[in-house]
This record gives sequence, C-alpha cells and structure tokens, in this order.
Amino acid sequence: MSLALLGLVVMARRWFSKSYAEAAGRFAIACQDLTSTGHNVTHQRLKLGMKGPEAEELAIDIAVIGSLDCGKAIISSSGVHGVEGYPGSAIQLSIMDKLAKSEPFESHAVIFIHAVNPYGMAWWRRFNENNVDLNRNFLRLDELYGGVPDIYEEIKNFINPKTVPKKNEYSFNIRALLLILKHGFSNLKQAVAEGQYQYPTSIQYGGSKLEKGPSMLIDWLNINLVPIKQIFAIDHHTGLGPSGHDTLLLPLELRENDFDRFVELQQLFPGHIELLDAKSGVGYEIKGDIHQGLVNRFPDISWTYLTQEFGTFKPTKVIRASMDENRWTQWGDYFDEAGAKSHWTRLRLLRVFNPNDAIWQDKIVSRGNAVFESATQYLLTQQENS
Repeated sequence: MSLALLGLVVMARRWFSKSYAEAAGRFAIACQDLTSTGHNVTHQRLKLGMKGPEAEELAIDIAVIGSLDCGKAIISSSGVHGVEGYPGSAIQLSIMDKLAKSEPFESHAVIFIHAVNPYGMAWWRRFNENNVDLNRNFLRLDELYGGVPDIYEEIKNFINPKTVPKKNEYSFNIRALLLILKHGFSNLKQAVAEGQYQYPTSIQYGGSKLEKGPSMLIDWLNINLVPIKQIFAIDHHTGLGPSGHDTLLLPLELRENDFDRFVELQQLFPGHIELLDAKSGVGYEIKGDIHQGLVNRFPDISWTYLTQEFGTFKPTKVIRASMDENRWTQWGDYFDEAGAKSHWTRLRLLRVFNPNDAIWQDKIVSRGNAVFESATQYLLTQQENS
C-alpha cells in the first residue's frame, strides 16, 4: 500500500466512533464547527427518555444546515438499524466536516438525522428497545400492523429457535440449504427479510404500532417540512451486497410509476442502482421502511429517495449474526443490559455490520460523500428545471 493510499485510509478511519455516546458527542461538535464557520445551523435532540451504557441520554439528533425556506432539502439518515449507525455516522461526520470548510449556501438545506435507533446503536443491536425493526415500523397510514410473509410459518422455527446460540452450530448451513432447495433462494430471502408483525421475540418484527422514536421524528418533520417542496433522501445501511460496494436500492414501483426518474438515477449512479426485488440483485421488497412511511405522510413533497446499502460479508454470515444475537437477547441468562451487551453475539453483530477494516471504512466514507454530492447536484438541477 502506497503512503498516499495509507494516508487516505487513516483519514477515513478517524470518522468511525467506538460508541454511541462518542458518535453523538462528535455530531454535536460538528454542528458547532459549522456554526463557527458561518453556516446557519439548527441542532435539536429528540430524547427517548432512556440511558445508554455510559449513562448518556439516548436521542435522535437532527441538524439542519441552511434554511428550509428555500423549499428543497437533502436528507441523510443513519442508524435505523442500530449498529449500522456507526458507518452511517462516519459518513455524516465526514460530510459535515467538508461542509464546514466550504462557503455557506442558500440554494438548499441539508437535514442530518443521526441515529434513528439510538438504543440499538448504543447497546449493539439492530432492533430497538422493544425488539422492533424500525425499518419495518414505518407503515403507510392505510396499512395495518399484522400478518407475516408467505411461507413464514414454515421457516419461523429455523430463523427464530427458542434456544441460546452456540458459536459452532454446524446444522445451520445444512438446514438453510434444505429450505433453499424446497422454497427457492429468492422466496426464502423475501420471507426472512420482508418484515413480520406477529412474533415480537423474532427478528424483523415490525411492531404493533408506530414506535416512540419514529413517532417523535415524524412529529418533528410535520413541523419543520412545511416550506419544503422537493427532497432527495438517502438512508445509510450495511450488510447487503459485495463487501465494500454500495448498492443504491430503489423501490420496485419507481420503474413503473416514474420511468424517467428511474433512468436518470441509473445515469447518475452507473453500476450502483438496483430495485428492491428479491428475484433480481441483492435486494428484496420491504414493508414499512422509513422512506415508505415518510413519502406516504408527506404527499405534497416531490421525493427522490434511495437506500445506500454497503456490503460487508456473505449473506449466511450476516443473517446468522442477526439470528444469534436475537436468540441471546430473547433467551439468554443475563442480569441487565450491560450483561447482555458483553456477550459474544453482540460483538459479532457489531463487527458484521461495522467491520473494523480500514480499507472497507475508506470505501464507505468515500462513496458516502460521492453519493451525497451527486444527490445534491441532482436536486439543484431538478429545481432549476421545475
């Protein structure tokens, strides 16, 4: 590795925090830095009334850079899936640092939503304090919290066994292979990942109602998005696709309902766009993700949105880490949250979704910045042509 490349890798690593408390603190400092360089910054904390491992307040941090009165905004959100918030936070902190070194702008606003699921980020879970997957919790207003995907009843005992996990359970791969042979890989992937609303102790549980954090976030948006007409929203995730490569996932219906925009985004991000379709690519259809919920609640805004999904490890390793951590949380023998967090399943979950690899981290920060910059230019061009 050349010295120049080594320097870039080290620079990227500095944006990755070791705890939620550190990440939230650095986010607050980044807001102060932006203010000190002349930017118009509003920073608010949506406190959930809970504490983290360091007795820190757990909160969704929101920063608005620029003025919302301009009518258009970029939204960058992180940490919907808890532990995935560490790479997402790193992207946001690096972008904020770059903005602090640039001139203040009046053409648009930037809304950073930091740690949508602060509980999961702090305690090394993907799910929140009620075991709810928040990216299955933002149901549209006309949808009901209930039901399970097709074939879910046939596979639920495989993905949610009521036993404490062991590090070496060799039957997992065999059982997974048998289910793939029976149902097909795409059908199995869809059933596991879509979201279910019947089994609260199982993975991908979407809840029985809108959770407190999402409800507080929507309340904030209801107040603050009044002047906004156009939004480009980017939600940062990890764990899906080839390691270090970012797949930009779009809703399946976009190709049918707005083909021109679909083509424009393909041209804007060549080699990265895929649809949320279990039958092609790495994605799958999702029920209740954050973008579905927001677009449904703010129909007067023109939305462009995508999920930036960074690959980490092979799918079997990723799903196994999520399953085992949840098995430990539901059925393990521990005294308190600190005891739960100390288990090997929590650390493995953190490292599967937030690899401690400097080259991977450099790719995440680099591509996170590149997509943000391209999205900004796209939004401004759309505004000029409207």
